[in-house]
Amino acid sequence: MNEGIVYIVGSGPGDKGLITVKGAKILSQCDVVVYDYLCGKEVLEYCKDNCEKICAEEFSENHSKDRIINMYNFIEKKIKEGKKVVRLKGGDPSIFARLEEEEKLLVEKGINYRVVPGVTAASAAACTIGIPLTSKKYSSMLTFVTGHEDSNKTTSLIDWEKITKNQTIVIYMGVKNIE
Repeated sequence: MNEGIVYIVGSGPGDKGLITVKGAKILSQCDVVVYDYLCGKEVLEYCKDNCEKICAEEFSENHSKDRIINMYNFIEKKIKEGKKVVRLKGGDPSIFARLEEEEKLLVEKGINYRVVPGVTAASAAACTIGIPLTSKKYSSMLTFVTGHEDSNKTTSLIDWEKITKNQTIVIYMGVKNIE
């Protein structure tokens, strides 16, 4: 790991055996890890014994811009102390994980970062229970969609009528809006 860099690491679906080798290696070298509550706690076992482990939810009660700002102010402080820092996110950081917001703040603060992909929960869950997300015979198309858009939006970006024509649909975070 290089000093002065935040590693945004996908923890995979929470199973310690499903984090990438690169993600596990980076975790094993870090001094501080800020993790999402959705990350499986057993993934944190890759961290060295004296690693400072902080749940991102400690920086604010709700998923808000304030949480991200508070969290990255803390991370920036730790980097300035010479600490090796990991921001551990559930699944893959690029799929419905607010990566864009975190990257924007890192760029504004002038903090170097690297993103380490993770196994997405959708493919891991489907594979674990033996459900193929695609099939030569039945499904040549796969769509990931969020069931939890930004509550400040006045109009949804999701065209549900169009999506229902797709062959395989994976809906993330849809429980609150199931109807």
